[in-house]
Amino acid sequence: MKSKLACLLLLLTVSISANSQDSIYARKVIENLTSKKFSGRGYVNNGDKLAANFIANEYKQIGLLPTSENSNSTNPYFQEFTFLVNTFPGSMKIKINDEKLIPGSDFIIEADCKSIKGKFEIVTIDKNNFNQSKIDYKNKFILVDTVGCYPSISKEEIAGFVKSNSNAAGYIFIEEKKLTWSVAQKSSQPEIRILRTVISKVGKLNSIQLNIQSELKMHSTQNVVGSIKGTSKSDTMLVVTAHYDHLGKMGKKTYFPGANDNASGISMLLNLAKHYSKTENKPKYSILFICFAGEEAGLLGSEYYTEHPMFPLNKIKFLLNLDLLGTGDEGMMVVNGSVFENEWNKLDSINSTMQLLPKIGKRGKAHNSDHYYFTEKGVPSFFCYTLGGRTAYHDIYDIADGLPLTKYKESFILLKNFLNSF
Repeated sequence: MKSKLACLLLLLTVSISANSQDSIYARKVIENLTSKKFSGRGYVNNGDKLAANFIANEYKQIGLLPTSENSNSTNPYFQEFTFLVNTFPGSMKIKINDEKLIPGSDFIIEADCKSIKGKFEIVTIDKNNFNQSKIDYKNKFILVDTVGCYPSISKEEIAGFVKSNSNAAGYIFIEEKKLTWSVAQKSSQPEIRILRTVISKVGKLNSIQLNIQSELKMHSTQNVVGSIKGTSKSDTMLVVTAHYDHLGKMGKKTYFPGANDNASGISMLLNLAKHYSKTENKPKYSILFICFAGEEAGLLGSEYYTEHPMFPLNKIKFLLNLDLLGTGDEGMMVVNGSVFENEWNKLDSINSTMQLLPKIGKRGKAHNSDHYYFTEKGVPSFFCYTLGGRTAYHDIYDIADGLPLTKYKESFILLKNFLNSF
């Protein structure tokens, strides 16, 4: 009896140790990818290229095979392409009523903002004077305060008003809760978004002084692709994907770390790669691992890959796209779950049997992550993301410190068993 108990305890210890190591590795990956040296994994200071090199090195250490078609690339794991993007490598200064604002925490600029420098009068537009034609907006900043406008003034009317005043120097919009940034592929009229709490401190807005430097450029980037050869059906493959890019920098000092979005997904992809690279876990089907660039700019990396596939798309048995996997308090959501119901039922059954996550939800088809263009090409695909936990997203607060990884190990076990079920 004592001998059996000792064996059970030993097995339990080994299992816990292995799972613990997975979490340690995940933390290491997330901390690296969110560090300042990668500049938010965007388009300033070669942030995305540095991140791609880091991932390619992890591929090599894990033992993933590079694709033979990459022989002309700067790295055997890279699939290179270019796209147009608006960047902010220089000055990012704004004063309201001579009060200096802090980028990222007090304000953000719209991602398509063009360069602008100078001091401008502010004209406030609200429900009381909306559509008054006598107001002169030329070379002034228009503060659009939409509180109390709805439903008498629709969002479409406000959008039309903004578009019709091209002679204005720019716009200021008030955000009530949080500042959420993005990436743009064009340069246009400046728009500034400022938190209501900041406006309240400054008082009545009379003037704005700006020095914003932007650069619209053609950017060279890369998907990072590696594989594990299957033991018996190597000509057919499972695919695991995640995007590694994020929003980059807004000025010289402010960067967007992107811990949950999507250093967490990259860490899960690499953990799965580590698992299947071990001799005892070699998969029946080949597994292709793709870390995409350009997701934040419009799913550009995955769109490029599906137009220039390194392996026939019709040889893909199933694709798992991983994004936002740093929480899990409320379970996991599966985009395309209601499209591929047999596979979703299988995933849900694994979760119920093993009692891993609180629930597995399902959604229909959505153009919201890198699975989309594969689905459009007829590849059965899921996009999985965790639910609950902290709300930091596309802001400066999505940092590695404090990302809970609440159900990370359970999500790993779930995804691993799902892949094993094919």
